[in-house]
Amino acid sequence: MVLAERVDADTEADLSYRARSVAERLDIEVDELAATVAITPSERGTQLVTAAGGFDRLDRGETIAVGEGDPASNDDLPDDVETTDDLPAGWRLSETDEAALVTGEGVAAAATGGGYSPRPRGRSGSSGADSSERRIEAARAAGRAAVDEVDRFAESSLGTAALPRLGGFETVLLAPDAAGGPFPLSVPDDVDAFAAGFETDPNDLRDIDGTAENAYVIRPAADNDELDDETVRRLVRTIDPADPVEMDITRTEGVVLVDAVVEAPPEIDREASPDAHVRSQFDRAAGTVTFEHVEGEAVPADELEVWHDGEEVSDAVLDGEEFAAGDEITVETGLIATVMLRWFDPDENVYDTYAREQVDREAFSVEYDMSAETLELTYEAERAADASSLRLVHRGEDGVRTVGEEFTDGTLEPDDTVRVTDVSIGDSVQLEFDVAQPMGGASLVYYRARPPRVWIHSHAEEGTTVRYDGEESRPADAFVTLVDGEPTDKQFADEYDTLSGDEDLVLGELPLGSTVAVEWREPDEPVIIAEHEVVPNTRASIEYDPDAGEITVQHRGGRTLPASELELQVGRTPADVQPADKLDEFGPDDSFTVQVPPLSRVRLVWTGGDREHHIGGTTTARDAVAATYDADAEAMTIEYVGEQPADPERLRVSVNGVGEFRGREADQESAFAAEHDELTTGDTVTVDDVGLDDTVVVSVHTEFENGSATSSVGHFSAAPRRGFAVDNGGPGSDGSGTTLRYVGEVRRDADAFRVLIDGEPAADQPTDETDRLTGGETLSLGELSSGTTITVEWTAGDETRTVTEHVIPPEATFEVAYESADDGEGGVVTFTHAGGDALDADRLDVVVEPATDGLRPWDADADEVTAGDETSVTVDSEPGMAVVVFNESEVLHREPLHQNR
Repeated sequence: MVLAERVDADTEADLSYRARSVAERLDIEVDELAATVAITPSERGTQLVTAAGGFDRLDRGETIAVGEGDPASNDDLPDDVETTDDLPAGWRLSETDEAALVTGEGVAAAATGGGYSPRPRGRSGSSGADSSERRIEAARAAGRAAVDEVDRFAESSLGTAALPRLGGFETVLLAPDAAGGPFPLSVPDDVDAFAAGFETDPNDLRDIDGTAENAYVIRPAADNDELDDETVRRLVRTIDPADPVEMDITRTEGVVLVDAVVEAPPEIDREASPDAHVRSQFDRAAGTVTFEHVEGEAVPADELEVWHDGEEVSDAVLDGEEFAAGDEITVETGLIATVMLRWFDPDENVYDTYAREQVDREAFSVEYDMSAETLELTYEAERAADASSLRLVHRGEDGVRTVGEEFTDGTLEPDDTVRVTDVSIGDSVQLEFDVAQPMGGASLVYYRARPPRVWIHSHAEEGTTVRYDGEESRPADAFVTLVDGEPTDKQFADEYDTLSGDEDLVLGELPLGSTVAVEWREPDEPVIIAEHEVVPNTRASIEYDPDAGEITVQHRGGRTLPASELELQVGRTPADVQPADKLDEFGPDDSFTVQVPPLSRVRLVWTGGDREHHIGGTTTARDAVAATYDADAEAMTIEYVGEQPADPERLRVSVNGVGEFRGREADQESAFAAEHDELTTGDTVTVDDVGLDDTVVVSVHTEFENGSATSSVGHFSAAPRRGFAVDNGGPGSDGSGTTLRYVGEVRRDADAFRVLIDGEPAADQPTDETDRLTGGETLSLGELSSGTTITVEWTAGDETRTVTEHVIPPEATFEVAYESADDGEGGVVTFTHAGGDALDADRLDVVVEPATDGLRPWDADADEVTAGDETSVTVDSEPGMAVVVFNESEVLHREPLHQNR
């Protein structure tokens, strides 16, 4: 799936939730972001997010490769960094603990996740190696696309058909392979690919007033004349977040085009519906489902809807003017059906589901043969049943496909069996209803072929530990722990007969560089289900003393390492003084000092393994340049403020304008070197013709044998972008209430800033405290109540600009609980206001990642949310993170859900 979004925002509040996530993940200023694209491959697990705009090349993580051909493409790189034509000149491939990144001027892509593997390589912290490789390969693919080494999606048959028609929409969704796209279980088999353009953010479509117009491009699997209009309408209803009310369908050049007029879909509102307790009961002998009103309020019959296999049958089964306590509604379903009873108010466009049934779940049995990779599904009921409303779906490494058509095309007889082949560990098989129904429905049968879960962790205290976390009890001797391919002295079977969950095997401190693996020997062919490379958990801090011109490297945690296995690097080369020159080993409380020139990239790495492992790093004297902007003269003065003399040849100055991704600098010569032989404190250069929307970038430039490296150390915007940070006070504060702190990169006159409280000038202004803002100055605003808006304006330019806007958030605590569904398909995430301030309901949203697409209102009909109030989100897959958001930007609570299980 490809989801592209055009961005035109000045503040975080103007961003969609997706765009805000990209900006935060890549650390990009809001007004520098022009577009985002999120790519989810069919293998799931790994996601690639990209951004374009007017930002500088990001400098994050450990560099793996750089594009060849640009002398300014590197960043103080070690010798083993690859130079490749897989990346454009000036681009960089790097890796952090959570992501692989490929970056250039004005472009960035981050591959995250990678934890899911359809094969049994483990879901432990160990499979970090596999996850890392998947992330790096995804990032490389982005680089290869940029240099035309792989096919670009925009030039594919779907891209060329869809993008010219949909490029003007705010958000575009593209699924080049319908079987592996975002709706694989709902897209008809005769649809090969599709794209959708949304007039506004898809999340906002659920709350539109009136109507919106969306458009679709659908590529049939065969001749487009064979894709009938009803199938097209069903696809659009599946994809569109809103409710289509009109569709105009045309066919041209091998694709089907749809113009859809949509309105907001109905919202669930349990408070508005009559309070009725309804029970459903399946009568297998009669082939019926009965809905019984057990107790509570009567429900008017004209507000009730009964759905059977995707069609509303209310008129056929409802009798009377209301559905009251003791009343029953019986639907003739046969032995296989999906039925639902719900309340619906068309005037308010809200609903509430009273009961639903999928029958007959007990009529099917599943047997999985891991060795043969086959799954057999058997119909075990005593009578024949119509299975034409069903579909059997196999989700595997190669995507999602419909299988076993002979099992679901007609009538099922007792003991009918279908065999699904090539069902590997990690695959799932699902027997679901192939009908359209409001708010979807559950499956009759769901089976996931998974190995037992084993986790491998390294701890400073215990060393390496293996934990069994399987869902089933298994013999302990079925698991063998290996180090570098050989069984360890300690095994699970030495301490346990059976593993049922949470059993630990402590291996202790293992040799660095060794590989720990857990082999599962219960299948005919043993498989590795977890793997982990032992690397140092050592951490070091590196601090620069500008007065002495030296760094101090301090051991901050983890195991003691031989100093001979450590290397201190300055730029791309080893430093003149190495850890082994200072000490024999590097352990707790150990430190050493080394003279290092200012504006140098310094790294401490462990070299005892196959690949360097980062222990700590810094850039010396990053704050050695300051800037002052003259708005009248449109000139930026850059001043060297370092304590130690520096080589002016190493500093470069460039100007980035709006929409300029690379900036401008005459012949890449140093403006500092043109005026100074040696830089000392107070030396300056002035950059002319710097407009209010421009940014002056100061970089460190280093020449070496095979090229050069450039690393930015200062970004100075002519007009302030960040302005002031806001400290809301609260527990742990100094008691001064709300405080503004100047965080702008450029030194500015204090009287150019004006502070407003709810639109009125504050009693105290920055000019009351100081004449000049250089960084870190504070202004106390006193005690402000929740909901107060603080605005800071800059008045020095040609027009007044808002540089800071902040709403005082409420102080509230929340609790989150996740209850898995009985069938294992998702469940319910419940948020509870656990105490603190009452909140305006219309400013409170929740997010369940990755299940929800953006923000979801806490309660659209409530006025406020107070202690004890709850809201629930039903999810179809396992959730990873729950978030409570205030005012669409302020995170009040964030809780990883997987850590609770």
